[in-house]
Parts: sequence; structure tokens; C-alpha cells
Amino acid sequence: MSQHVPSHPQSRLSRLAEDTRTLFLRVKKGLLTWSTLVALSGMLLMLILFTLAIVPTRYDLSVGMVPTHTITASRDVVDDVTTEARRAAAAQAVQPTYHYVEGVSEAVLGDFDQIFTQLDSAVQYSETLSDYGPTRRYTADELSYARSILTMLELQDFQLRTLLNTPRTDLSELYTTLYAALQNTLSSYVTEGMESEAITSIMQIVGFRVDTSLLQNVVLPVLRTVIRPNMVIDQEATEAARQLARDAVSPIVYKQGQNIVVKGEGLVEPYQYAMLSELGLLSETSVDMSIYWGAALLVLLVMSTAVWLLYRVSPQIVRDPKRLMLVFAIAVITLIASILLRLANIYLAPIALCALLLSAMLGLETAVVFNIALTLLVSGLAAGGSSAYTAVMVQLLTCTLCSGALGALILSRHISRLRVIAAGLAVGACNFAVIIALGLMTSGNLSSSWENALWGAGGGLISGLLCIALQPLLEVLFNLPTPTKLMELSNPNHPLLRRLLLEAPGTYHHSILVANLAEAAAEAIGANPLLARVGGYYHDIGKLRRPQYFRENQLGGENVLTENDPYTAAQIVISHTHDGVTLAHNYHLPREVVQIIRQHHGNTPVMYFYSIAVKQANGQPVDDQLFRYDAEPPATKEGAVVLLCDTIEAAVRSMQNPTPDAIEEFIIKLVRGKLQDGQLSNSPLTLKDIDDICHASATVLNGVFHERIEYPDPPAALQKKHSVPDAPAAAEEPPSSKQETVPAAGTPLPPKAAPSAAKVLDPSQFESADPLPLVAPPRAEAPLSIAEALEQAEESENIEKDEPQT
Repeated sequence: MSQHVPSHPQSRLSRLAEDTRTLFLRVKKGLLTWSTLVALSGMLLMLILFTLAIVPTRYDLSVGMVPTHTITASRDVVDDVTTEARRAAAAQAVQPTYHYVEGVSEAVLGDFDQIFTQLDSAVQYSETLSDYGPTRRYTADELSYARSILTMLELQDFQLRTLLNTPRTDLSELYTTLYAALQNTLSSYVTEGMESEAITSIMQIVGFRVDTSLLQNVVLPVLRTVIRPNMVIDQEATEAARQLARDAVSPIVYKQGQNIVVKGEGLVEPYQYAMLSELGLLSETSVDMSIYWGAALLVLLVMSTAVWLLYRVSPQIVRDPKRLMLVFAIAVITLIASILLRLANIYLAPIALCALLLSAMLGLETAVVFNIALTLLVSGLAAGGSSAYTAVMVQLLTCTLCSGALGALILSRHISRLRVIAAGLAVGACNFAVIIALGLMTSGNLSSSWENALWGAGGGLISGLLCIALQPLLEVLFNLPTPTKLMELSNPNHPLLRRLLLEAPGTYHHSILVANLAEAAAEAIGANPLLARVGGYYHDIGKLRRPQYFRENQLGGENVLTENDPYTAAQIVISHTHDGVTLAHNYHLPREVVQIIRQHHGNTPVMYFYSIAVKQANGQPVDDQLFRYDAEPPATKEGAVVLLCDTIEAAVRSMQNPTPDAIEEFIIKLVRGKLQDGQLSNSPLTLKDIDDICHASATVLNGVFHERIEYPDPPAALQKKHSVPDAPAAAEEPPSSKQETVPAAGTPLPPKAAPSAAKVLDPSQFESADPLPLVAPPRAEAPLSIAEALEQAEESENIEKDEPQT
């Protein structure tokens, strides 16, 4: 029986640490991609620009100075000094809340009795002294002893002398009078804080019966000692009432744009100085960080959301650091232009510039997403608490969202300089109409709305002009296959195409047909037709290095390529992709076009020379890697389309009977062969895309290989009319000068119309059985079957295109 052995805690901790480290490395690798760094850098740059745009000017002021500038509030600010003064006054005006305290009267009367008992004892002591009388003078010791008797009352020396000179009968009468008055006063309310009024009232009652000196020197100290309020303040209730009064006072707020001080008017008051200090507008005060925290939060939220939306609608742009860098470069340029032109008028800010440039260079989806983001940011520059700034913000948001989307839509398809100008005019007109519409809806000042609308129209025109000026510069800097760039590359006067036409005319005409096929196929599957066309134009530019080695450029001369051994000949053919990449880099072609040039053969073998090498090896193994192109199969739709169209064009040219049905069936078999060979494994093509490519290619080729009418010989009369005298052999033209016609379906081509590949192949070399699919020379006796045509096409692709005539 097996016994379970618990795992050691140390081993579990080690595994946990290793798993945590692995997870951290994966997260780190995912975060520290080039696209992430580009996005973070772009956001940081936009945050810096946005922050600099909202930095307020700081002034050197102090309380009591005459203002040297008119300073407005950069945001809503509370006048704390004036507000606090008003709140304190409101709280002070609240009457206290009192409550009755039981037993106060009894306690006061009890203290009064004890004090008068001590007073009587002091008077008795004075009567025991020698020479007692109403004018007797007392020594310090006598006064001190008398003071020791009065433990509940503090009397000064003059007050004590008055007491000691008072007869007991007068003191007894004073007690009776004062006790009645005190009892009468305590029967009503003695409010806290009103003790002095109660004492004054009692002294007025007893004053006419008591000697003035006794009243002031004895009665008053006694009353101040014993009197206590029986109605005391309820501190909790009073503070609550006062707090309610404070809260009822609304704060005094200066709205954004409201003048705090006016140049040359009055002196700077403490409350004004306090507001300027809080806004960070004084040179000796700290910076108001709330503005910058708000700016950072706004930029972070807006741009993060924009990048996430862009990833959802166009993930290929987010994954490509160069394209993402272009997006942020355009956003930064638009923000800079808006900040600068905002100094003249906020409506003049060319916010739609971002939408126009992105639509022209990267597509409609990217333009719409970042148009929203830039609209929010630039509108944030006009954000504020006042109704005026709120109206500006709403108008900017509304008009730019509408006009930016309109301009992007206009430039989303066909791009031209005139179309960009039209887009700028459309943006300006849209801004004008939206601002006027909002002005009419709010029933505001129409003259102000007209002025703002004109500024908005100017902003749209500036957006179009800046788009025309900046687009060529950005295309040069980033070298991306934008529609405008691709159209420039499609111009037959491009230096590379001119060289191809003059130095390799056969390759040039082959490339023209491949480009037509690729464009039709790309449009059928939703790929970029313009990129596919340009890829077709330039896919064979590597043959410019050795044009005479390729059969289509030999114009019927000797095939110099066959003079080399098969290994060398294969390497010459294979090298045309590397040579094409080198030329493409020298002429600064976009990376996507260079990728098509590199991958337009994938890793297919050069079958013609591989077959010769196998025959010459006499049964020895031949490394097929020496005869393969060393590129990866294409990874994009456009690259796969060019690869297929290159194969289709070369193979269909070798057909002897190119009827529509035969062409389509032949194309399907060719594409199926590429699919089985793994040349489409890396591409995102679906099976439906492949069917659409076959159908589109067949449609184009049917137009190329259409049947022509065979013209009859001219009538004899017409021949005599245009005959040349003294030329007896003129009636018998050599066969080469007669009009060539395309034979009807099922009719074999004459030997002289066979593909040029037949001139390269020697039929005697392939009489023995060979396992490889070789191309036999065309026979004039009977047309080829589809299977034979397929074999011939596969060989022709390598013979006519890649080797003697690739």
C-alpha cells in the first residue's frame, strides 16, 4: 500500500516563486512592446503640450498695491475671506439657547446666609477692639485677622474698613433688605451672561436704604460672589443653531473669466490677494496643482480610450509601431496648431486636421476615433464653470464631431489635392452651419453667433490647407503605403518603372498584367487593391540587375541562362528577389511593397533547373533547398494575391487554347497546387477569398485572350489599287508579315506560336521516365488536355518567368 508523502513547504514556495516570475516576465514582455512604448510616449507628449497650454501667467502683487494688470479667474474660485466674514456675522447674530437649572436659588441664598454670618463675625471682632468707633483706624494685623474670618468673600482693605466700621444693627438691617431683594430677583430668570444686570437691579432696590459706601464696598462684592444664573446657555443647541446660520450663507464664487482685479482700479484687497494666491497666479505662492491633475486625468482617459477603440476597429495599426507613431504625430501636430491658433480665437483651432490627415493616410476608422479624441482635448482647453465657456465647449464639440467625420468620409476613398481642398471647404461649411444652428436654438446674441461661425469656417479652411502641406512631408518621413503614395508609385513615369520599360520590356509588360490581375483579385476579397496593384508593378524589379538572363527580355535571341550549370542558373533566377529588395530600399519603397517583392515566390522550388540537376546527378541525391527561394510564404492578403496572380499570368500565357472555361479550370488547378504546396499557409485568405480570386482572375484573363475576327484577304481590285509597281514579289508577302490571329477553341497553335519556353527545353533530355512534373514541348498535332496544360503551366512558371523568362 502506497503512503502519501506530503510535499515540502520549501518546494511549494519555490514553485510559487517560479510561477510568479514566469507570469511577471510574460506581462513585462507584453507591456514593453514597441507599440506600447509609442503609445505611452505619445500620451506623455500630448500631456506636456496640454499642460503648457493651460499654465496661467503669474503676477507680482501684494495687498495695498495698485493692480498693474487686469487678472481674471483661470477657474472657478471661492472668495474665502469675504465668505468667512459673512458666515461669522451670521453665526454671531444667532441668539443663544438657554435651559433652567434647578436648585440655583436655594444655593445662592445659602451662600448669602453663610457670607453674612462671616460678615457679622468680623463686625463682632471689631467691636471687641479698644477704641472701637465708626472712624477707628485698623492696623494691618487687625485687617489680616478680619480677612481670615471671611473665607467666602474677598475684600480689599478699604472695603474691609467699611465693613468693620458698620454697626451690627445696620448690618442686620442690610441683611434683611438684601435677602428680600435677592430672593425676589431669583424668583424670576437670571440668564447666563446677564448677571451684571441682575446685580444692578438689586442694588437699585436696596440703594435708597443703605449707605453709599456700604453699598459699594460691601453689598456689591457680596452680590458678585453669590449671584449665579438659573438660566444657562445650552452650548450644543446654540452651536448647532449657529452652524445652521453659517451654512445658510452661500459662498462667494468668482467664475472662470470673471475679473478679480482690474488694472489701475483701487488697491489690492486681502480677499483679492487670497483668491489670486489660491489660483496660483502670484509669483510667491505655490502652483495650483489641481489644474494639472485634471489635465493629466483628462489626457490619460481620452487617449487610452482612443487607443483601445482603435485596437478594436483597426488592430493592425496598433500592432504596427510605425503606423501608431504616425497617428500620434498627427494628433500632436493638430494639438500644437490648435493651441497656437486658439490665441487668436478658439473657433479657429484646426481640430479637423487630425481627421483629414488620418483618413487620407490610414483610413476612415482611425480618423473617426482620433477626431473624437482631439475634439474632447481641444474643447477641454475652453472648459470652465461659467455659462459662456460651457457654450463654447458645446459648440466646439458639436461642430468638430460633425465636420471632422464629414471631412474624413470625403477623403476615405479617392485622394487628390483637389479633393483635400474640397474636404476643407466642407469642414468649414459644416462648422459654420452647426454654430449658426446652435445660436438659433439658444436664442442668444446672433451677431456673436455669426462671428463665431465665420471663425469656425476659417478653422475648417485652415485644416484643409495644412493637410495639403503636411501630408507629403509625413509620407516621406514615415514611408507608408498611403493611397497618395501608392498612386505616385503607380505613375508610369516613376524611375523604376521607366527603367523596367526600357531595360526589361518583357518583364514590364508581364508586371502590368500581373498588376491588373492583382488589383481585380484584391478588390474582390476586400483587400487593398491599390497596394496589390503596386506590388504587381514592382514584384519583378530585381530582374533589372540581369535582364538578359530572363527569357521574356531576350526578344528571340539565344537563352544565355542555359549556358550555365543548373545550380548557377537557379541561383541567378532566385537572386532576383534579393536584387528587387535592394532596389526597393534604394528607391525608398514602402515596407509593405518590399515585403511583396521578397515573398512573391514564397519558398517554391525552381523546378526547371532542379529537373536538369536531377538528370545530371545520375541517381545521386540532389538537395532541393539549393533550388528553392529562401523567402517565407506571404503573410498578407495582398502578398498572397500577387503570388497567385504571378503564377496565373505566367501559366495561362502557355495555354494553347485559352477558352474561358479552360482558363478558369486551369486557374483553379494552379491555385490548388499553391495551396497544397503550403504557399498560402501564412496568409489570412479564406477558402471563399481563394474562390473570389480565381473568378476575378479568370474574368480579367478572358478579356485579354478574347477571340478576334479573322479578317479576309482584301479584294483583288483593292490589292491592284494599292499595289506597288516594279515589285513583282509584292503580292507574295512572307508569312511573318501576315495578320496573326488567335485560333478558335480546340484548334492547336502552329509551331511558331508555341510559348517561348518550348525553345528552351530540349525534348530529348526528358525522354526517360522522370518523377518530377516536367513540361513537354507543345505539339502541333493535337491540343493539350487540362492535365497536360497543368503540368506545362507549372513548368512554364519556372521556365518562362523564373528562369529564361520569369
